[in-house]
Amino acid sequence: MTAILIFIGLLIGLNCIPFLTKTTFPKTEKVIKKILVASTILFLTFVIFAFNGYKLRGFYTFSTINWIFIISTIAYFAIFKNSKKKLLTIFILTPLIVFSFLTLLLGQLVYENRIDETNKISVTKGGFLACGEIINITQTRFLIFDKEVYHIENLCLIGINKIETIKFDDKHTEFLIYHNGENDSENPYKYQMERKNGW
Repeated sequence: MTAILIFIGLLIGLNCIPFLTKTTFPKTEKVIKKILVASTILFLTFVIFAFNGYKLRGFYTFSTINWIFIISTIAYFAIFKNSKKKLLTIFILTPLIVFSFLTLLLGQLVYENRIDETNKISVTKGGFLACGEIINITQTRFLIFDKEVYHIENLCLIGINKIETIKFDDKHTEFLIYHNGENDSENPYKYQMERKNGW
């Protein structure tokens, strides 16, 4: 509740800045508006792809787009004069900026390694109710995306820093997962599974 009140106070404070200054910055406003529109479209597009299992490749690609969106939104709140159009934009952008902060905190990539030429294994931070980090097996699609083909979220392991592939053939897979040992004393944790559904 305190965090929500601080966030609302911050938004109101940023939108009060144009009242304090009488100067306008038309060139800066045009640049900020273009960056804000572009970053909002990119952010929404890649969020939709992520919900369908397609995540941007690289450790910092999506977080960079996220930060550009957040900074351009804050600049928009602080520089643009208050108007009906700005008020409508604030109502649209506020839920998006909250969601972008959540994606930065919860879905962050913490480990990634290649299994073979086709498959990669990655680890992301779990949500508020997750007991540990989430392990994904992905394949590269459309050059810029990693498509999730297998998802492991029930191991309750945290602090994963290394995953060794012991066996990876058409039918069986075996991994050794190195972690901080807090939730499970078995370190490395031995995980075996059968390959199904053609991946």
